[in-house]
Amino acid sequence: AHFTSDMALETATSAQRPFLFEVMDRVCIGQNIAKFSTTKKFRCFQPQTIVTYDSFCDDFGPMNLASIARFVKLLDNELQTYSTCKIVYCVGVGRRELTNAVFLLGAYLILKLDATADSAMDAFPWLQATMIESFRDATFSEPTFALSLLDCWRGLERGKLHGWIRYETANGLWGQLDIDEYSYLANPHNADLHIIVPGKLVAFRGPRDLGPCRTYADDPASGGRFFSPSHYAALLREMGVTDVVRLCAPEYDPRAFTSRGFGHHDLPVPAGAAPPHDAAR
Repeated sequence: AHFTSDMALETATSAQRPFLFEVMDRVCIGQNIAKFSTTKKFRCFQPQTIVTYDSFCDDFGPMNLASIARFVKLLDNELQTYSTCKIVYCVGVGRRELTNAVFLLGAYLILKLDATADSAMDAFPWLQATMIESFRDATFSEPTFALSLLDCWRGLERGKLHGWIRYETANGLWGQLDIDEYSYLANPHNADLHIIVPGKLVAFRGPRDLGPCRTYADDPASGGRFFSPSHYAALLREMGVTDVVRLCAPEYDPRAFTSRGFGHHDLPVPAGAAPPHDAAR
């Protein structure tokens, strides 16, 4: 359904055409519409002030699992709190803002409403390719691989099928993930470590030799931190990791891991880019 008459909405600028579409029962998405006060029929929902993506270069998404879980809980709360209203996801300006918003709504459909990736795509029949942008690698160079919304939703669907990620249960877990722990480890001031496949695969920022007795050093350029191999070794041991694969340029002695019982392997790939096919195999 496409709504234009039930709400007195103004365009953000005269050059931008507003739109408003219903995605699922009581949930709509709109762009280029001015923020409005809650009425008996409609509630303006702007999660982008809470759920954000921190880019490295020219990348803009997709959101990680902690952001997805946070969004799902926020939307659940809106639907429960404003039970008589249609919830209008008021998207910021631009193709990238719309892409992230559509991705999050599709993730909600998959995790909360048990939609498939394909049926999530079907919830946006009005969405044209010119309205959105494919996700890209974390560089400023011309991307060599385009990641579509459907690619991301199929990945989420596969993770749900294997029980890696599911809607929150009574014990507070999202499938096999403790979202609080996930968020803590992903924070660039704590570890910049990301759980890819629970119990199987993690990815983390390349360690750096920092000298005796130092486990971290602030990185003014990125606002994050460099961590020593010993910092990661302690975390990885707790997680049951057995082997470390170094993809980046060597900035530490592998013996920092091998002396602690880890296997260590070098598989160099271009920084920030998708790995070449031979490395992926």
